[in-house]
Amino acid sequence: MAAGAGPQCIFVHVGLPKTGTTFLQGLLRKHRAALRDSGVWYPDDGHRDHFFAALDARGDHVFAGGVRPAAQGAWPRLVRLAMDFDGTVLIGHEILATATADRAQDALAAFDDAEIHIVVTARDPARQVVADWQESVKHGRQHRFSQYLRHAGLLGGERTDDAKRPAPFRAQRLTEVLNNWGSGLPTGRVHIVTVPPAGATPHLLWQRFASVVGIPEPSRYLPGHDVRPNTSLGVADIEVMRRVSAYLDGRLVTTEFGAVAKDLYAQQILPRVSTTRPPAPPEVLRPRLEAIAEEWISEIDERGYDVSGSLAELRPRWTEGSRAPDDWEPNEVIDTATAATAELLLEVAQLRRDASARRRTEGTARRLLDAARHPSAMIRRRR
Repeated sequence: MAAGAGPQCIFVHVGLPKTGTTFLQGLLRKHRAALRDSGVWYPDDGHRDHFFAALDARGDHVFAGGVRPAAQGAWPRLVRLAMDFDGTVLIGHEILATATADRAQDALAAFDDAEIHIVVTARDPARQVVADWQESVKHGRQHRFSQYLRHAGLLGGERTDDAKRPAPFRAQRLTEVLNNWGSGLPTGRVHIVTVPPAGATPHLLWQRFASVVGIPEPSRYLPGHDVRPNTSLGVADIEVMRRVSAYLDGRLVTTEFGAVAKDLYAQQILPRVSTTRPPAPPEVLRPRLEAIAEEWISEIDERGYDVSGSLAELRPRWTEGSRAPDDWEPNEVIDTATAATAELLLEVAQLRRDASARRRTEGTARRLLDAARHPSAMIRRRR
C-alpha cells in the first residue's frame, strides 16, 4: 500500500475492558508489519501509544491515581499517523469506553471525512462484573466485592461517580458506550463482537474480530504461547492482592506499583501459586445481571448494529457451586500469601544472579577495552 493517500476506513476499538482486549492488542502488535503489508495498519511504535492516546481522547491524563504526561497531545499524534496510510487503519484502547459522549465525538471528528467504524467487544455482565472488580484491585483499589457493588449501584441506590474517581462498572455499561461512540454513525458501521463463552478457544474471538475489521486470512496470525489473555485470579488470590495493596498504603509510586505489584505480583506470581477457582457473582445479584443482559440484547437488536458472534452469548451462564468473590477461607489466604512470598524470594534470587552475571560481564568488557586502548600497560603488568 502506498502511504499518503489517506485511509480507506478507520476502525476504532473502544473496549469494553476485560473482553479480550489485551489478547487482541498483543496479536495486533506482534503481527503489525505483516498486517500492514496486507493493507491493515495498527500504528503502534510502542506498546503504550494507544493507551496514552486514549487517555488524551477522554480528556483525562490521570490513570490509576497518577498523572501521565506522555498522554498530552497523544490522540492528535495517533490520528496523524492513521491519516497517512492508504488502507484500513485500526486503533483503540479499552479505556476509551470511559469517554463521555462529547469527548467521544470530538475524538472521532479529528478524522475529518474518513469512513469511521466503531468496534465494541462485549461479554456477559456476570463475567464482566467480577472481572472489572478484580482488575480494579490489581490496580490498587482495596474495596471488597460487596463494596464495589454498592458503589456501582448494582445492589440498589445510586452509583458513586465523580471526575476524580469514576463509579465502578462505568466502562462496562454497554449501551451507554455504544450511544457515546456510535451516535451519528450508520448502524452498519457500529460493530459488536461477542466474546465466546468460558472454555472456548481464544482463537474464536480473534477470528470474529478479524472478520469485522477485514483482516485477510486471520488464521495466519493465530496466537502462540507468547500471546496470552489475562489470567483470572481465584478467590484467595485476589484477597491477598487486596491486602497487599492496603499494606503498601501508597508507598509505591504509580509506575512502580504497575510494574511490581500489578504486572509481577498480580499477573505472574499469584497465578503461579493459585489453588482456588475464579469467583462468580453471588446468587442475590443474578436477577440484576440477567436484566442488564436483556437490556443490552434488546438495545443492540432494535438498533440493528452489526454483530459478529451471537447476542445469546451476552446472557449469563450460571455454574452451580461457584463461590462468591468475598467467600474465601482464612487458611486459603494464608497458604496463598505464603506460597507467593516463596515465589517472590525465588524471583529476587534470580534477579540477584542475573545482576551478578551482568557485573562480571561488564568487568570483563572493561578490562578488554582498557587492554585495547593501552596495550603497553597491559604488557608491563604481565611482566
